[in-house]
Amino acid sequence: MPTLMLYEKKISSFPQLISELDIIDLDAGVRAVGKYKAKKCFVFVTRSAKGFTSILCSMKRAGKESIPDKRLLAKEFETIQELEKFLAEVVAKPVVASEY
Repeated sequence: MPTLMLYEKKISSFPQLISELDIIDLDAGVRAVGKYKAKKCFVFVTRSAKGFTSILCSMKRAGKESIPDKRLLAKEFETIQELEKFLAEVVAKPVVASEY
């Protein structure tokens, strides 16, 4: 059975988050903790040929871990500036994020 290699890079500031998203590969993504409509959520961002896609999912507990639950919102952004404005509203401070 092949060994799966999973790499996650920790991101601990909003400027670092935007910097990493600006250079992210098409097969990579970022997961951050956020808040949307007063609910704690996960914020997932990936890059596409047309820009960026962000999906917000509610959280649920699974033992001691928080895992994604229901999709709350999905949005497309053509530029990093549009994405940055949106993320400034939903990503929790202090930033808790990982690039994968």
